[in-house]
Amino acid sequence: MEIKILKGTHQIGGCITVIQTRTTKIIVDFGEDLTQEGKNTFEKKELLKEVSDADAVFITHSHLDHAGLVNIIPKNIPIYMEKNTKTILDIGSDFRINKPLSREVDTFELSKKTNPIFVGDLKITPHIVDHSSYNSCMFVIEGEGKKVLHTGDYRNHGRKGKLFSSTLDAIGKVDCLITEGTALSRHNNAHYKSEVEIEKEAKEIMSRYDQVFVLSSSTNLDRLVTFYKAKRNKKFVIDTFTAAITKAIDFPVSPKNEDIYQWTPSIYFKIKTEKFKKKYMNSEGNYDFLPNYVMLIKQSMLIDLKKLKKAGLVQNACLIYSMWSGYIEKEKGLSSMLDEIEKMGIKIYELHTSGHADLDAMKLMNSKLTPQKTVIIHTENSENCQKIFDNVINIDDGENILL
Repeated sequence: MEIKILKGTHQIGGCITVIQTRTTKIIVDFGEDLTQEGKNTFEKKELLKEVSDADAVFITHSHLDHAGLVNIIPKNIPIYMEKNTKTILDIGSDFRINKPLSREVDTFELSKKTNPIFVGDLKITPHIVDHSSYNSCMFVIEGEGKKVLHTGDYRNHGRKGKLFSSTLDAIGKVDCLITEGTALSRHNNAHYKSEVEIEKEAKEIMSRYDQVFVLSSSTNLDRLVTFYKAKRNKKFVIDTFTAAITKAIDFPVSPKNEDIYQWTPSIYFKIKTEKFKKKYMNSEGNYDFLPNYVMLIKQSMLIDLKKLKKAGLVQNACLIYSMWSGYIEKEKGLSSMLDEIEKMGIKIYELHTSGHADLDAMKLMNSKLTPQKTVIIHTENSENCQKIFDNVINIDDGENILL
């Protein structure tokens, strides 16, 4: 069996991995770069050449740095992803309008004993994994007497974190581990806060304010649950995009609940397509949730906050920023929005925990799987991995590993 990392050995996001035997070739993830600063050496034309003779592509989760380039994959090549991952990608495409998911994919469901998928002489078994994208999975790939685990993005401090250790026990020893190493580049923490700890801190903050705005990712449904549990006696208001996702996948925290309200941001009233309006739009809001509420917001909703403020409907308010702090530095629009919110007299708190594995989770994975070879991807600092993982193979994009 042979492994090649097309993208990901020196960058976070934009990961693409090739795994092949003498007769079968699959690719795991097909993501776009998070920023224009990606250091990969493969351009789209070369990626197309690589994928053109693949037998299948497998997607670990819905984040675009793992699934954002699926549209360029030739339509004769099967793409496999978890069914809710497809739903989330479809809805995200609708809201981006100009980047629809242009092809059919094959879906599977995750359970305690998910059935394997056979492609040529490869056996691919998905396992559910804790991450900040709903129903993320890792893949065990077996062929030619070898076993490889591709982790995708993972952690063990979220609401599915309890499954992590038992899942690793079920997988057992592997010949090669392909693992994300995001924490090696960012905080390098041994232990991240859990969602339960974030919930406790959020409760304390929310108790001091009448209106609480939350800036968080709509696909981070663990965090949605965290803030819903922390809201105390406040009404809970979610934006149109979040509402569309939660309703489509039948998530417990959705506008189907009596104490959850849907607010349609004004930006969506500018969208011309009748199909979009019919599928997702309702009235702008009836204000029944006033005066005490928790409202999920997006960067595009600054104008809505200003309208509420001007109408005297924001009196004793704060904003909880619950995403990676690096986005504030990298995205000028986000930084400007937060500046405007502060000028409105709204106090800003940062309250977040990573969607990625901390060092403790990485060490646990290494001890459980005892890999003969380890490849670190999704990182800008793979050099730090030597203290955590055994038998690390340091490679660059495009280099081959023979098992």
